[in-house]
Formats: sequence, structure tokens, C-alpha cells
Amino acid sequence: MKKWIFLLIIPFVFACNADENCGKVIDKVVKENRYLLVIRFDDGASTSQSEFSGELVSDIEVSEDMFSKLTEGENYCVE
Repeated sequence: MKKWIFLLIIPFVFACNADENCGKVIDKVVKENRYLLVIRFDDGASTSQSEFSGELVSDIEVSEDMFSKLTEGENYCVE
């Protein structure tokens, strides 16, 4: 019985995508002393017409130090 439960749980553990919180920096903005990275988390690709096919883009506020370290095109992961 324990083996069956174990076998049922395994697919859920490996199905999680660690890169869900990571994306490409597509722009950097300084606005009112706030350092913002514009991140594209999804390229908008879909496998069927019923799925969402737009890009998932978000502004992420970071420290001035982190802002200066990153350039457009680099990957950034939100903690």
C-alpha cells in the first residue's frame, strides 16, 4: 500500500517547474527612486487555441545594487 502512495506522489514532485519564477529582463526602469526590472516570464507559446497565448510580463522592484548588476537579456529569478 505504501508503494502505491509513493508512486502516486512522485509525478507531482517532478512535475513542478523550478523555472516558473524566472524570466528574461526585457527592460530596466528607474522611476521615483525605484529600480524596476521588466521581466518576461512566458514567451506566449501555446499548444492549442483554448490556452492563454499572451506574454506574462511584470515589473519587479529590486535594489540599486541588483539593478546595476543585471543587463537586458539576462535571466532573473524572483524569490
